[in-house]
Amino acid sequence: MTTNSDETMKNTSHETKTVRNVEPWTPWQDWVNVVLGAYLALSSLWTAGAPTGWFVTMGILAAAAGVWAAGTASSTPAESVQIVLGAALVLSPWVAGFVAAAAAAWTAWIVGAGLIIFAAVALSMNRDTYPRTRNTTRRNAYA
Repeated sequence: MTTNSDETMKNTSHETKTVRNVEPWTPWQDWVNVVLGAYLALSSLWTAGAPTGWFVTMGILAAAAGVWAAGTASSTPAESVQIVLGAALVLSPWVAGFVAAAAAAWTAWIVGAGLIIFAAVALSMNRDTYPRTRNTTRRNAYA
């Protein structure tokens, strides 16, 4: 014999969080950043002068942040991490000292800019999914 509360618990245990038609694993911007991270991690195989340890580490972090962002319906912290990683990549040719290796520097700049742009687009879409409402509880209590 099943009670109503058991059915409710059973039904809610398999639900996924959806924020205004945005379901986990569906935002395309996050998957683009996963691909950018994978590209960066592997790019030292064909990019002359690329700092292998830096590119592999940053590529894995970018791909992991992309998967994290894709796995949540509202991923503001994950998108922010992607923006920070992108900014670090844009600055890395000067900070890590490989600006003279043009191919490696351009790879870092393009992937970093891509991470920033696609994460910012996803972040703006996340903000658009939340309706901006005022707290009207107090006003309605006296109506």
